[in-house]
Amino acid sequence: MIRPLLEQNWLLAILPEIILCVTGMVLILTEAFNSKLRGIFAPLTVIGLLATFFAEFVIVGGTYFGGTYQITPITRLFDFTFLLAALLTTMYARDYLQRERIEGGEFYALLLWGTAGMMMMAKGLDLLIIILGLEILSICIFVLVGYNRRSIISNEASLKYFLMGAFATGFILYGTAFFYGATGSTHLHDLAAYMQQPGAVTPLLSVAFILMVGGIGFKLALAPFHAWAPDVYQGAPTPVAAWLSVAPKAATLIALMRILSAVVPVSDAAQWTNIIAVMAILSMVIGNFVATAQRDLKRLLAYSGIAHVGYMMIALISIREDAVAAVTVYALTYVLMNVGAFGVVSLLQKSQNDAQTLDDIAGLGFRKPFHGLVLALCMFSLAGLPPTAGFISKFYIFKVAVDSGHVGIAIIAILTSIVSVYYYLRVVYFLYMKEPVETTPSTSAGAFATGAMAISMIGILLIGLFPTPLFQTALRAAAGLLTNQ
Repeated sequence: MIRPLLEQNWLLAILPEIILCVTGMVLILTEAFNSKLRGIFAPLTVIGLLATFFAEFVIVGGTYFGGTYQITPITRLFDFTFLLAALLTTMYARDYLQRERIEGGEFYALLLWGTAGMMMMAKGLDLLIIILGLEILSICIFVLVGYNRRSIISNEASLKYFLMGAFATGFILYGTAFFYGATGSTHLHDLAAYMQQPGAVTPLLSVAFILMVGGIGFKLALAPFHAWAPDVYQGAPTPVAAWLSVAPKAATLIALMRILSAVVPVSDAAQWTNIIAVMAILSMVIGNFVATAQRDLKRLLAYSGIAHVGYMMIALISIREDAVAAVTVYALTYVLMNVGAFGVVSLLQKSQNDAQTLDDIAGLGFRKPFHGLVLALCMFSLAGLPPTAGFISKFYIFKVAVDSGHVGIAIIAILTSIVSVYYYLRVVYFLYMKEPVETTPSTSAGAFATGAMAISMIGILLIGLFPTPLFQTALRAAAGLLTNQ
């Protein structure tokens, strides 16, 4: 059998992943043979990420590796999201790692390899490819969370994530095995074809879906699988917490969208959409209400993240083109505002073992005006206040919910979003209306961190003021994800 023409370009198809992996290996080798060159690690990582970005325009769309790996406009958009998250994290991490005296090539290498794993998840048309990408990503996260080996709280966070992540992976693997047992294939095309048959829903298939969603729910920190997130975010190095809070979630979301779009023909009949709806509501309610009681900034952002994933899950109750587009826009804007917020927190010159509380940013808006402005803008955007990107991304999500007939859930989302305004504006209150105490840690930012803050601020304002081009691009790209399932 003659292979399709596109299959002959398989090496070019994975060019972005190759660049990321090779750059990571160069960093490791440089560290091994000449550790005095640590100053070039962050710039070299940035160069590798920019090269990967341009490689995205070289690769040809299509299906590769026996129909298991698909490149479409929607995968490119998510690849750009992953690369943006890695770029911002790298730029913030340089100052943090140098201050903690733990900078090494392996940190940036793990960040690049984890990004390659996300790209595999986004492009996988087979559950096994998605799981392979997920495990590459998970291993990198395990190590990065405990990267500061001298920190007890960092070691504890890594162990917690490892143990709970192993259980979640087991759920996903068992769900995949049951999907194979029920349909005879792990390929999403075959799964979609099976769902078209009369009487497709079986108890085995329902168990497979529940196990799969449970495992994915852990990776997304969705309630009731969210308990690990606050502890892990608090213990992880702050730049790692920033990356962990956004990029893996974006990768898991596109994988979940592929799975849900394959089971759409039976999801309503089997009441599987109710599971998604309940998880979304629980996440919004628990995340926002518990966040109001937090004074630790990293724990506050952790519970905030639980709520934001709940918002995105609303759109996935009904898989449609505008729903996929809304989630894509939300994922991109969430990277800008959440990594920006964590990034400013990472600049606080305070021991990793100590809590980073609201008192630590008291008066920051006057002591460091640019830092305070960026953090305030990120808070406004996370709260969904106009004219920020957070407002427009929430608007698209809520509009999808109303248009698909889930008005009640949209009302709950709006009410919980109003609750979130309290704790986000409380951060702004401490920035500009609280006097700093004598022990308030100072902040410092090099050129990289300053550039990262500028990127977040400009991105939040541009998307908030001119959202239509991005949404229309995502809407056109979403058609490819749904029509190819």
